[in-house]
Amino acid sequence: MRNFYTISLIISTYIQVCAQSTVKLTKEQAQEDLNLLRFSLEYVHPRLYKYDDKKTVDNRFKKTYNSIHGEISGLDFLSLVSKLNASIKCGHLYTIPQYELKKEVLEKKVMPFYIKIINNEFYLFNDCSEENPIPNGSKIISINGKSSDEIYKVMLKGIATDGNIETRKKRLIERYFFYSFHGFDLYYHLHIDRSTTFNIEYQEYQSRILKKKKLKGISIDERKEKLLESYNIDEGAWFKIPSPQFDLMEEDNYGVLTISRSFYDEEIDPNYDSRLGRAFKELKEKNISNLIIDLRNNEGGSEHQQIELISYLYDQPFKLYQNIFLSHLDFRPLKHLIIERDTSELLFNNDDEYMRKLTENLWVNNYEYSRNLKLQTPKENVFNGQLYVLMNGASFSSAADLIAGIKKTTNAIFIGEESGGTFEGPTGGNSIVIQLPNSKIMVRISPNIQIGYMYQKHPIGRGVLPNHKINYKVEDLLGDRDLEMEKAIQLILNEKQNEYSKQ
Repeated sequence: MRNFYTISLIISTYIQVCAQSTVKLTKEQAQEDLNLLRFSLEYVHPRLYKYDDKKTVDNRFKKTYNSIHGEISGLDFLSLVSKLNASIKCGHLYTIPQYELKKEVLEKKVMPFYIKIINNEFYLFNDCSEENPIPNGSKIISINGKSSDEIYKVMLKGIATDGNIETRKKRLIERYFFYSFHGFDLYYHLHIDRSTTFNIEYQEYQSRILKKKKLKGISIDERKEKLLESYNIDEGAWFKIPSPQFDLMEEDNYGVLTISRSFYDEEIDPNYDSRLGRAFKELKEKNISNLIIDLRNNEGGSEHQQIELISYLYDQPFKLYQNIFLSHLDFRPLKHLIIERDTSELLFNNDDEYMRKLTENLWVNNYEYSRNLKLQTPKENVFNGQLYVLMNGASFSSAADLIAGIKKTTNAIFIGEESGGTFEGPTGGNSIVIQLPNSKIMVRISPNIQIGYMYQKHPIGRGVLPNHKINYKVEDLLGDRDLEMEKAIQLILNEKQNEYSKQ
């Protein structure tokens, strides 16, 4: 009877997986897509061999190519491509399913709760199960027979982030929007298993008792609705909260500038330049000595916003980049793959020789043609007090570069965890977007390297490291505490107390 049950379970699981995998590729189609991906990366990506030499990268592609022995599902192929791209260690290298494959990804059944990571372990929050939800803060021991440690390590291999920065991988696992290319649900579905039911082994938070529960998967939309109804959680809140925001605590002599996003939404956000102007004018007029800048979860975007803020924080001329490098000026060899761009404009005009050729695969700016390469004068109301910067692994791209710029130019105190972008400068900028013809997987590749201004020695492939590293415990999350903000305020009040003691 036990053997019959086991066989039935295997057959049931197989039927579920097959039902979800409608996109199929022949061996020849999959290998053709891999060859085109390799060609595109070799042609476009200027940092393909930054962390591994060419022999290592070639062997990685060869091993993946040879692993395809026959027909492969679109989801399995997406998993392979995601891991290959992640191995390049570039956070601006995006692997995004399209058309039917995207539909499969978005219509999958997901676990009815959120995951948080503490000390590389999974903790469960906001269970939307209809009956006897698992308590918040319960530690997950295993899912469908796989330990949480095994799941975590496998997931990391499929997440593309800059260099050796693991904090960003953790924050992307915890992400619950951009479902087609980020988040625990996607990584689990691609790299772990595709079941529609989940056997959860967990340790209950309060009792510490080990328990097991079988949960039925639900749709992303269904969970979204239940989260709002049961927990008042709006998954789109990040897009709806105005940025920037400024608050002044005049009695305690500090201000808080929160820049949660670096792209402008005219229906929600205040005018960025005007908001900064008023904030720094008020700081100066009221003689405020401390400023907390909160850049947590800022995914980057506007370099203009980056330049504007630095000009209020540093009293000397400053520019974003020392140099901008570009892999090629002629992208016509990729014309048959490129999307999201007018394919009649794949040859960059260099009549005025604004780019100078270094090698067959690398060009460098020849003069200051871009505002990002020009020295910007400081603003009138430059802040000369003590800065406190709050950051985490989701502080990425231009936000991470902003954090690096603040580190180079001020005596700021950094609080939180390692920022999500490399200190030496990001790739980013305009992308060459290709679509693999058989799988229809879209890959966004940046042909640019931006080298940060005012070079300082720093571990390559790492972000800015905090002066005060914050480690959350389950109790902190359950209590909805903000430990980074608490630490900054504590440092300010301690310094205030020290000043009183000296008087």
